[in-house]
Amino acid sequence: MRIILILIVIVAVLVVVQAQRHHCKYDSTLIHCVLGKSGGETPAPAPSTGGAEMPAPAPEAPAAPATPAPAQ
Repeated sequence: MRIILILIVIVAVLVVVQAQRHHCKYDSTLIHCVLGKSGGETPAPAPSTGGAEMPAPAPEAPAAPATPAPAQ
């Protein structure tokens, strides 16, 4: 009986922590919010508005051609 009570408390604490992380409201949609946002999905980054965009990466320098050994 003690183990069941401990598991219930652990689940309740995890739900509260996830709700705080996802900014869920404490109403009838709490479980849907916590379980729906805790999946493996990662949200797409928000488009920047008015900020400087990241510059494109610099092109790689061309490899120097190998110089042949001088003839002797």
